Amino acid sequence: MNYLDFLPKMDIVNKDGQAVPFHPNSEQKTFLEKMTAKNIILKARQIGFTSLILAIFTADFLIIPNSRSVCISHDASSAQKLLDKVKFYLRSMEKKGLGINLKYNSRSELVNQDTNSTFFIGPAGSKTFGRGETLNNLHLSEFAFYPDPEALLASVMQAVVPNGRVVIESTASGMNFFKTFWDRAKSGANNFTPHFHDNSFYSPEFLAEKQTELGDMFPQEYPASDLEAFLSSGNPFFDKASLAFYLTQIKDPVNSFKDYHDLPV
Repeated sequence: MNYLDFLPKMDIVNKDGQAVPFHPNSEQKTFLEKMTAKNIILKARQIGFTSLILAIFTADFLIIPNSRSVCISHDASSAQKLLDKVKFYLRSMEKKGLGINLKYNSRSELVNQDTNSTFFIGPAGSKTFGRGETLNNLHLSEFAFYPDPEALLASVMQAVVPNGRVVIESTASGMNFFKTFWDRAKSGANNFTPHFHDNSFYSPEFLAEKQTELGDMFPQEYPASDLEAFLSSGNPFFDKASLAFYLTQIKDPVNSFKDYHDLPV
């Protein structure tokens, strides 16, 4: 049995506020089909990737002995909401007859008595992962909004076991380290698989409503392209539409004197 078998056993709260069995939506299914050991997700809001990743880690927490799962969020309030979601998954399965024996159940950590597995959820900067740590699952949620994402990533990746699962996911927040890391993944400069999920998940009516509500922030929260997501976030000095145009006109650099003379006139 693996996490795919466990998902329907968990309940999730749908858009109507009803608890229903967890069946992945179209975007979640696409991610599951393409997921590798190391993943980075740039996304529109509220598609459900955080819920999916937490569900996968919860399944591992229940069925894989001695597994160590960690989810880090950008602030304490968001971290608590994520932990509450995991506890909701567990309660929903208990109501369906699954026995879950927790040895430890705190505001940041769960320990499974039967499998000796742990699940830690906390805000960025709340826990230092030493070299003695071993992590099987790592989720960095809303990574673009961490106070020092580069330093945290360098530290925490040392704790992930060679065959461990890593998922970095975030909406955009300007031209910061998340953008740099995303570009590296797209170019193959690191070993992360890039996953972009745009606003096509939503109906035109919903997007029109959100565009009216959000104004200039709409492309950041519900982008149509990864470039739009990064250009529309932050507060650039130059006009965003002009920046987008000129970025499409960038040519490869001339890298030798011979190349220069070979250029057409």
